[in-house]
Amino acid sequence: MKADETIRGDSQLGCHKVHQVLKNNTLYTMSQNPNLSQPFQYQNAYSPNPNQPPVATPNPMGPPRFPFPPGSNPGVSPARPPQPPPAQPSPYGYNYGGPDPGLKPPPNQGPQFASPKGPPFANQQNGPYQGSPFQDTRPNPASPFPNSEQNGNSSLQVNGIAGRSPNPNEMAATSQWNPNQQRFPVSPLQKGPPPPMSNQVSGLQPPVPQSLPLDGSAVPKMSQVPLASGHQMPSKGNQVVNSSPLVTPGTSRPTSSTQNLPSLATTPNSGLFPQNQRNVANSQQFTSPQPSSLYPPGGPQFPPNSSPMTPQPGMGPAGPHSAPMRQRYPQQVGYNQQNSPYASPIMSQPNSMQPPAAGYSNSLQPPSSGYNSSPLPPNSGYNSSPLPPTSGYNSSPLPPSSGYNGSPRVPGYPESPQPPYQAQQQQYPGSLPEGPVGGVSGYDPQLHAKMAGMSVHSSFSRLWGNDSINLLQDRNILPPLPIEPPKPVLTPERPNCCPSIFRSTLTKVPDTSSLLSKSRLPFGILIHPFKDAKSLSVIQCNTIVRCRNCRTYINPFVSFVDQRRWKCNLCFRLNDLPEEFLYDPSSKSYGEPSRRPEIKNATIEFIAPSDYMLRPPQPAVYLFLLDVSHGAIETGYLRTFCQVLLENLDNLPGDSRTRVGFITFDGSIHFYNLGEGLSQPHMLIVSDIEDIFLPSPDNLLVNLHESRQLIADLLTDLPKRFSNSGDTNSCLGAALQVAYKLMSPVGGRVTVVQTCLPNHGPGALKNREDPNQRSAKEVSNIGPANDFYKKLALDCSGQQVAVDLFMLCSQYADIATVSCISKFSSGCVNYYPGYHHELGKLQVSKFRGDLKRYLTRRIGFEAVMRIRCTRGLAIHTFHGNFFVRSTDLLSLPNVNPDTGYGMQIAIEESLTDYHSVCFQAAVLYTSSSGERRIRVHTLCLPVVSILQDVLGGADQETVIGLVSKMAVDRSVTSSLSDARDALINVCIDVLGVYKTTMTGQVAGALMSPYSTRLIPLFILALLKHMAFRTGVSTKLDDRVYAMERMKALPLQYLMKYIYPTLYPVHALDDKNAIHQDDDAIIPQPVILQLSSEKIDRHGAYILDTFDVLYLYVGRAVSDHFCTTVLDVPNFSAIPEDMTSLPDLPTPESERMRNFVSWLQDQRPYHSPIKIIREDSSYRNMFLQYMLDDRTESLFSYYEFLQHIRQQISK
Repeated sequence: MKADETIRGDSQLGCHKVHQVLKNNTLYTMSQNPNLSQPFQYQNAYSPNPNQPPVATPNPMGPPRFPFPPGSNPGVSPARPPQPPPAQPSPYGYNYGGPDPGLKPPPNQGPQFASPKGPPFANQQNGPYQGSPFQDTRPNPASPFPNSEQNGNSSLQVNGIAGRSPNPNEMAATSQWNPNQQRFPVSPLQKGPPPPMSNQVSGLQPPVPQSLPLDGSAVPKMSQVPLASGHQMPSKGNQVVNSSPLVTPGTSRPTSSTQNLPSLATTPNSGLFPQNQRNVANSQQFTSPQPSSLYPPGGPQFPPNSSPMTPQPGMGPAGPHSAPMRQRYPQQVGYNQQNSPYASPIMSQPNSMQPPAAGYSNSLQPPSSGYNSSPLPPNSGYNSSPLPPTSGYNSSPLPPSSGYNGSPRVPGYPESPQPPYQAQQQQYPGSLPEGPVGGVSGYDPQLHAKMAGMSVHSSFSRLWGNDSINLLQDRNILPPLPIEPPKPVLTPERPNCCPSIFRSTLTKVPDTSSLLSKSRLPFGILIHPFKDAKSLSVIQCNTIVRCRNCRTYINPFVSFVDQRRWKCNLCFRLNDLPEEFLYDPSSKSYGEPSRRPEIKNATIEFIAPSDYMLRPPQPAVYLFLLDVSHGAIETGYLRTFCQVLLENLDNLPGDSRTRVGFITFDGSIHFYNLGEGLSQPHMLIVSDIEDIFLPSPDNLLVNLHESRQLIADLLTDLPKRFSNSGDTNSCLGAALQVAYKLMSPVGGRVTVVQTCLPNHGPGALKNREDPNQRSAKEVSNIGPANDFYKKLALDCSGQQVAVDLFMLCSQYADIATVSCISKFSSGCVNYYPGYHHELGKLQVSKFRGDLKRYLTRRIGFEAVMRIRCTRGLAIHTFHGNFFVRSTDLLSLPNVNPDTGYGMQIAIEESLTDYHSVCFQAAVLYTSSSGERRIRVHTLCLPVVSILQDVLGGADQETVIGLVSKMAVDRSVTSSLSDARDALINVCIDVLGVYKTTMTGQVAGALMSPYSTRLIPLFILALLKHMAFRTGVSTKLDDRVYAMERMKALPLQYLMKYIYPTLYPVHALDDKNAIHQDDDAIIPQPVILQLSSEKIDRHGAYILDTFDVLYLYVGRAVSDHFCTTVLDVPNFSAIPEDMTSLPDLPTPESERMRNFVSWLQDQRPYHSPIKIIREDSSYRNMFLQYMLDDRTESLFSYYEFLQHIRQQISK
């Protein structure tokens, strides 16, 4: 058998023990694998002197909080060689993306991995481990699985992200360093051990056949396992198939003073600081101790002229030289010290800024209600009418000569007396104010904002990603059109993978790990591998051309030496090219190999030959587990479910072999015999759930086409049969056990509908939520209560069974525990809180639409996915729902087009000699029609050696997408406050690093590269998101589900889930409209930032939250809009519970309906629309998404920027 992406694998292979020891405040990694025999390559990335011993690489996410207990396994990862203590303690903060020393393949030994030499450490079992604060992986003491991840977090974590440093007194080394062993800096993203793979648990591997041809390596480098070997000649006849606010002149506000700066003090019990940091000076202010162990001998070295800044009553310090002068890397002492309250939980790097002065606080609490204003420019001319300003008003600053009048109003600040609203100044919100603005006659702020960037220098700078922007000056930072992903610039230009499928946080890859560390940016990729494709090249051939060494599929980025040989773009091996590859199936002629579809498309799909099969493709099998307890029947979901399933029964993906089965459960389990020849379904009841068995194994899964009538009769009869059910018990655990037994022989998909907390039989749970703690700063019970569902999920994964959950709960159901059955079996979780068929029409509409999509979408069975990357790079952490079979192989019993995955990348070797690096993802799966297929995606990125290029090439949306997944892991493994602190430090670190690269600095400014200008906006949105917010009552299940979605949503949907989109729709027109093939015209209104100042009572707005579309109608909206769009005479006549748009024969109605339909088509699941009047009781459903505004527990966007600037300036 010649296959690497096969359907089975031994998850024990490639795993060995890894231990780490803390010595002199430095963590060292050791291996106990006696089979590792090759030497490590030593890299000294942080010493300017080549002869100077290395220091431990700090961790960008901040230091870890807790040591791992003795005997724990922080993760199944490649062995790390032992490290000696540094010559002197590191003065630096934690790094992001420093060298992650990996195991290099020895020369001329094919795909085998090299391993470290040296005797193993004798005492390695009792050393304390330091976990990452973003990914603290302390095992559950009560768990019977000491090597498992504590809370079932769905991410393979071979390296972590640090937050704060622990108290040095709490950590002690227990192993002695062996001077005979080689050393290297600690992993770039972790000062501590590799956290555990959340989806690979030692001792919990599913049963798998032993015939899987894996190579047994555990090194997270490029893939070494082939999908197939040998090169058979393709036939000549193969073909390519293409499936493929109003402003009043003269109005000003008082000048701000330094006494009005936002208070950064907080109380010790604010929950924003780790418990082991004893740095509280008093009850009002935190100080930052700087122990001598954090600095070189003689203490920290401060550059000259480092006196504190003297704040002025404006936007910044008194003069350009009042702030501390900064030295360049690497002589500079890091400003985020290890015991500082802001010790860079995510991307703190050495040598970028001064150490902070003691006394600043890490609080993001807004000022008290008596607070007057933030440090705004003097002579503000900003008008505040009784209504917010119009949506189209641009509050860009005036030129310097104007005295900086017209400063923006910050949401949440008290207003100064201002003239009353004058409605005659506008016809619709969005029109420009007439007359002079800010005391300058004839000045147009919008025109000035547009002209400000129209210079040759600015245009070229933005083209190359080197343009900068002052975030405190330009408050309308969100572009009016959707954000275009940055395009990697390749020379020569070749077809690259579509950004909706494959994106990197960096479109310009740094050539060394030290350069990556300087940038403070995370390096990772996000992939949507099974995305629905409108056009996909499918190739059927006898031989799939692959590299003989690393098994990379031939792709557009390989190079042809001649027509007989090609060089792999990942391992650079020369390979022979089959003669048949010269045949172009599209033109049916021989010629250059560059004409082949594999070379012309970065995404391609192969129909796999028999070499890629361990058994014949199995039929599509669907099993439905339905909760019929008393609470479930009360919700009324069963009737809706049966109706939707009956309507789409013939649309289930599959062929003539498709099989279906049904099981219902309450306190007992009910089976249904649907065997051929029966006149009606027979129900079989098993009451003994402690010793479950299959009463009739042969007729519980039946052929869909042969038993079509019996299945229809059952779906019609089920709601009636259980209409009077009084059993309040729910034995979900036992139902899942019997489903596993039933599905094990063939694999398939199990669909579970659950409405309450499982309270009976195996897997029974208890209520762990305290309603009084829903708004607390520290949230407990985010992780699972036990390992029952996790173990069962691993068993399911081994037998190619995926479990999908539909949770329709009105009470606490412990999603944190139950969802493990889906996370570790590559399933999905859907949640509908408060579902009721009569009281929640919006939820019923969404459930029906989501269920229809779920039943009819494409699906792949028995899938595995492998990610390969260029030599010198390594994947060290995976995010998503899966089980990790080896270091780069993910087991996916089911793969669907609505799920995405994330990977973090480490630079293990220098890339100085490379012009570009590549990533390739290959998904091997069985289609619903029984074909074995391989879908391959290839992404290529250029390599750069200048820090400004790295910063300018950042993809801000991908950065936010990856950081959100990392924050979820940190919340589960450490604490919610740690995750929030780490998110804040993303902004501080990225903008702080950029400040050090600027030659001329503007006093009081907060400069950002154009490529990262939206990161503070999105980080603030994350802090206010249901997953991470504090101070707001949030149900535990709601919070956990929000975290689950951040882990699994593809990026294009995740960004809308994090920062919804706001459109003004009261005056839709055809300007810039999209013309579709069916002659439909789709208006494209501008996008507004999520602030109440953008909302005018004369307007109407659509808020796209990804799950629901809200149409918010102001109380002063025109009667014309109400008549032509809503079919009501005026605003007062709009129904309170309106959930649809009427179909009216008016241009306004057609535009609105086309636009809403277009929005709904942009996502896989159904998004119902809800019309909300300004005076409606549902108004807060809309206003809670105004994320730029100040809340009781968090700053407004402008205040947040001020906070970041103050932290950077310290």
